[in-house]
Amino acid sequence: MEMFDRSVVLLALAMFLAIGIERLLELIRAAGDYREARGGPAEIEKWKKRAEGLRDRIEVRLNNAGSGTLQLVLSIVCRNLGPASPESGGLIAVSVEQVRTMSIRLQYKLLAIALGILFAFFFKLDIFALVNEELQTQPSTAAVVLYPWLGMIVSGVAMGLGAGPVHKLITALEDARRKRI
Repeated sequence: MEMFDRSVVLLALAMFLAIGIERLLELIRAAGDYREARGGPAEIEKWKKRAEGLRDRIEVRLNNAGSGTLQLVLSIVCRNLGPASPESGGLIAVSVEQVRTMSIRLQYKLLAIALGILFAFFFKLDIFALVNEELQTQPSTAAVVLYPWLGMIVSGVAMGLGAGPVHKLITALEDARRKRI
């Protein structure tokens, strides 16, 4: 029963931290939006230069790619950044708003994952250790031996991705426990 209590507390802490990271990122995003709004036309020009630089890099890589997988990947990237219009004359059109949105989304996701990993190491949250404890209580199964830091990194990534993945992980552990009983 003691192991059950420990695992519930650790999973509840992981869920709490995941929700906390989400709320913290919302505050950071609001502050970033405010900073951008105060920047005015200079901020728009900065994103325009980034989009033009990205377009130029994609064009060079497309021209050097020939045929194959790289060409396919770059064409998919181009479609997500802004499809070529008839006015572009067949050139790659990159939407400044798409570049801005995707860039900000990636930055915040990486920040969330970094915070999740930091919290996992600080609180020593290791999802694999919980699974191993669960497996060791079953007589016919062998525990999987993994490095503790790997479990903490996976736990941190799950927390950084948000409450949804942590909730799915908790549900999977509960289902495994129910099947065992």
